[in-house]
Amino acid sequence: MQRLTRQRNAVFSAFSDAARVLTAPEILAHARELVPEISLSTVYRQVSLLLADGEIAKVELPGEPARYEVACKPGAHKHSHGHGHGHDHGEADDHHHHYFHCTNCGQVLLLHSCPGPMDDLVPKGFKVHSHEVTLHGLCAPCASAEDPKARAAKAH
Repeated sequence: MQRLTRQRNAVFSAFSDAARVLTAPEILAHARELVPEISLSTVYRQVSLLLADGEIAKVELPGEPARYEVACKPGAHKHSHGHGHGHDHGEADDHHHHYFHCTNCGQVLLLHSCPGPMDDLVPKGFKVHSHEVTLHGLCAPCASAEDPKARAAKAH
């Protein structure tokens, strides 16, 4: 039982250490810092249990592998376990997330802001019930690596 608790804690701690949305292999890399012998199948098993318990949530972007994030608790402004990733989304039934996907390194970040209602984007008479926004581009490290001035400075 102690071993299972260590594995679960190692998997869950990956989220607080990374502070971003993670794939199972990324969770494995973080978890191995605490439990070196942990396997990918154990990570998937622990992810399934954490999903079932509502501790984490699955993030699915078209054409991308499944990723996971710490779940927001209804009516709470902070996630459980005191990891301090709390954020305010307003009403619980309007709860949703937006993401930034780096097309170069592949990392996905949770955005803590929303452009607001999308009713003005749809044809007259249509009513929007929900929306998801994923921005695609380059994260700061990838953008600076692509900048010709930055590359020239590194070359000298």
